[in-house]
Amino acid sequence: MKCQKEPNEQTMTRFSQGLTPQGKTDSHGLRSPQSVRFGIRYTLGKRKAIRFLTSLSRMEIPTVRPIRCTALFQMSSILGSSIRPRFQLPSTLRLATGIRLVGCAILATGAMIPWVRAEELPKAADLLPASTQAFATLPNSAGFLKNWKQTQLGQLADDPQMTEFWSNQQEEIRRRLASAGWQLSLKVEDLENLCSGQAALGLISRPETTEKPFSLALIIDVADRQDSLDKFFQRVNSDMESQKGSLKKIESKGLEVKHYSIPKLTSDGRARDSYFAVSKDQLLIADDLRSIEELIDAQATPRQDSLSKSDLYTKIQSRIARDEHEAEVEYFVQPLGLGKLLRSISAQKSKKQVDLLKLLEDQGFGAINAAAGSVQMAKEDLDMHHQGFILREEEVPESVQILDFPNQDALVPPPWISSASASVMGFSWNFSEAFPKLRGIVDAYIGDEQFDEILEQIKNDPQGPQIDIRKEILPFIGQEFYTVTEIIEPITPDSKRSLICIKLNDPENKLYNVLNRYSKSEPGSSLEDVGDYRIWKFSNEEEEEEVIEFNNPGSKNQKEEEEEKPLLSKWGVCIVNGYFVFASNPDSLVQVIENAKNEAIHGDFEKQENVQLVRTMQSKLLSQSGQCFSEIDLADRSAEMQYELFRQGMLPQSRSLMALIAERVLKTDKSKPQELQGNKLPPFEQVKHFFTPRGLVVRTEKDGWGIDAFILGKK
Repeated sequence: MKCQKEPNEQTMTRFSQGLTPQGKTDSHGLRSPQSVRFGIRYTLGKRKAIRFLTSLSRMEIPTVRPIRCTALFQMSSILGSSIRPRFQLPSTLRLATGIRLVGCAILATGAMIPWVRAEELPKAADLLPASTQAFATLPNSAGFLKNWKQTQLGQLADDPQMTEFWSNQQEEIRRRLASAGWQLSLKVEDLENLCSGQAALGLISRPETTEKPFSLALIIDVADRQDSLDKFFQRVNSDMESQKGSLKKIESKGLEVKHYSIPKLTSDGRARDSYFAVSKDQLLIADDLRSIEELIDAQATPRQDSLSKSDLYTKIQSRIARDEHEAEVEYFVQPLGLGKLLRSISAQKSKKQVDLLKLLEDQGFGAINAAAGSVQMAKEDLDMHHQGFILREEEVPESVQILDFPNQDALVPPPWISSASASVMGFSWNFSEAFPKLRGIVDAYIGDEQFDEILEQIKNDPQGPQIDIRKEILPFIGQEFYTVTEIIEPITPDSKRSLICIKLNDPENKLYNVLNRYSKSEPGSSLEDVGDYRIWKFSNEEEEEEVIEFNNPGSKNQKEEEEEKPLLSKWGVCIVNGYFVFASNPDSLVQVIENAKNEAIHGDFEKQENVQLVRTMQSKLLSQSGQCFSEIDLADRSAEMQYELFRQGMLPQSRSLMALIAERVLKTDKSKPQELQGNKLPPFEQVKHFFTPRGLVVRTEKDGWGIDAFILGKK
């Protein structure tokens, strides 16, 4: 591609930052740097909408990712969500931690329970109500522990070097549960010694109870575990006394129910109540008496409104493509309902002007009904295999139609990506047709019908690049998207490099001229030509304009009107062999171009043995309908940065693209120290052999998306 070298003019108004044109004044006759953009009155909502519409080039919104293997084991995060996280553990450690804690919040390795099948007891899904928004169960905890120990993550958890770390993790989970009002007093050894069969957890919606519109319930089979039960309650009593808790024994349904109450926390004024009962060889634990009584009634008389009998639960279970291997973990989630409960649990009201949950509900995202699946362990060629399904209505509102992921026969990344890449994800998205369907979401976010008007203003702004998004960008965007990550050593907060590659339908290279026009109007932009290729570099590092206001009655809301800083301080793009390539570090694009020019190294990533092993497994799991998402994660590479930063207490300072997105979405404070300390972890080099390759394939079906995620076992 021959470059058309042109001067980098910066005399126009910045396309995406919207500096005020000369002479523009506010209602008080004073110039304001936030008054006008593209000729539109520059309200907060419009600023956000314009930033949203121009985010394709700036890449300031997170990539939509499907539910993947690591995300499915985050019930521990759900349970502790009342405390907003300030960082995330390395993904494989989160997976190992979540597997150990799923079902009853905490479950880890230890003395093996004799594998003796107890007399069949009621299934938790038969006891819980249909209003359960999140449900996770270990159908047979002994089988889970037996197979868990055969996996690489199980062996990592058993490594003597990890003992102190896991102990600290479990105590932190207990602390977060207590802060959420769930003083359940469960420990690893309790569940290992107590559980004779299933262990299950349910988060129940109680919309009719305004003060506490949720309940947490745990069901643990305890047949022939009387000695362990006695020791458990002795320790519960001791724990409660140490926290100045009170015990009240209640007679209910002909059984004794222990009610423990801990004084209200000063931070949120919430009392911490726990209820315990043993009925028909099952330990029932909840944070309210109503749930205990409902479970006891359901043991005696099968409930007609049970979760297992609900239309939604039965329908999604029939859509999961399970094989003959028994599941060690099963789960069920109603996304919007769970989001509402987590907000109630946190007892925090959003400070944002827009209620995103309500916005999504109003736009029809309730049509995404549920997600469910199962996890199998220690299969013949897999350490773990997750089989799941995301269920949606067959006919969905227009806004939900942006989730248009057509199946492809194959999703193979550009051949020139580095052989040192740590992870590669490809997905198929009909972006050109999805973009106009953002209208309802954008208009609802602004609070006015402005989507089409904003596009026209961008097109006709005399001081901007005058880009017609509908005609000059959308027709050239293909359906294949790829994200590529690479870890650069030595490990620092900046070690993770991210590329986003979009396959183009642009044989005449028309986007090249669009990028030139955009660059000219963008202060802080620069050009770098590498042979016949051009790199457009952009910087958001600029001096703040000082504005003096005199008796401006609107200044009291200035903080609310302030625009958020851009996600990235520097970024760059280029067009390489039919792909639009975005880089979080613009300097890395030089190496991308050099790789593209060197045909001798093309395909080297795909030729690697571990990549081939993942591809082979993906092919086995694919149906004839193809795939819409595909991922290869070489965990011995991808986990290193987060692992080492966590071990050094530097994880909050991570500058990876996803860390920056998490910081923006979760409003994390990176100035605060890392809450959990990883200094007890061994160096990554000593444990990297436990981190085996992982893969993912997702297929679009008429009523949702089928998911297969897996972790390869050792050969």
